[in-house]
Amino acid sequence: MKKYFIFSVLIVQYISTKAQNEIIHAGENLSDHFTYQFPAFTDGTVLFKNGTVSMAKMNFNTFLCKMQFIDPSGDTLVLSKLEEISSIRLNDRSFLYNNGYYEIITESDSIKLAVLRKINIDVVVTGAMGAHSHTANIHSFDSYINPSASKGLFVNEDLSVKKETSYSLMGAGGTIINASKSGFLKMFSSDKKNIENYLKSNKINFNNRDDLEKLFLFCIHSKGRMHDHSSSFER
Repeated sequence: MKKYFIFSVLIVQYISTKAQNEIIHAGENLSDHFTYQFPAFTDGTVLFKNGTVSMAKMNFNTFLCKMQFIDPSGDTLVLSKLEEISSIRLNDRSFLYNNGYYEIITESDSIKLAVLRKINIDVVVTGAMGAHSHTANIHSFDSYINPSASKGLFVNEDLSVKKETSYSLMGAGGTIINASKSGFLKMFSSDKKNIENYLKSNKINFNNRDDLEKLFLFCIHSKGRMHDHSSSFER
């Protein structure tokens, strides 16, 4: 039996954000636009806050920005009751949910560097002289999917899809801050001087994953060196 996706779209703004825009025209099959993080659905593990564990074939849908799984009947569904989930392990990657899925890029004992993907959708309205404008952001896709379609997920109106990618630093206790220059200096406050010197010597694009990972690893190693020096001094 074919199932239809109904999902909410959250409106968020980030300082360090890369955005991509796409137009989906009325009558198009939404599923034709689906893209995935991994080549195939593979065994994933969901750890719940109450300590229970669930396993299923999973993949992260980078168009919907949702984690999907295949149920016993073979249907592809999105995870629900996200507030009950502690973490997800999939293809040697960890995902945390906090108003969106944070994929952990790298981490130390207490700090994580993560990427967050979001999607915003507007209806495209054609006005006088063929001019296009956008309505208010859609909060649910259900009214824009034709429920009588025999296959796929067909949209009833032209839609403008804006996909955003942002990077964050996650600290102990659930603290999440933007992975910007000020964010790094705040999260690694005990080593500001070395970080500032590194930033002067290295051009960092705070929207570039590789650059952020290199900076993060520098901060971790620098912090480790400071800790070792401090321990030697105390002895």
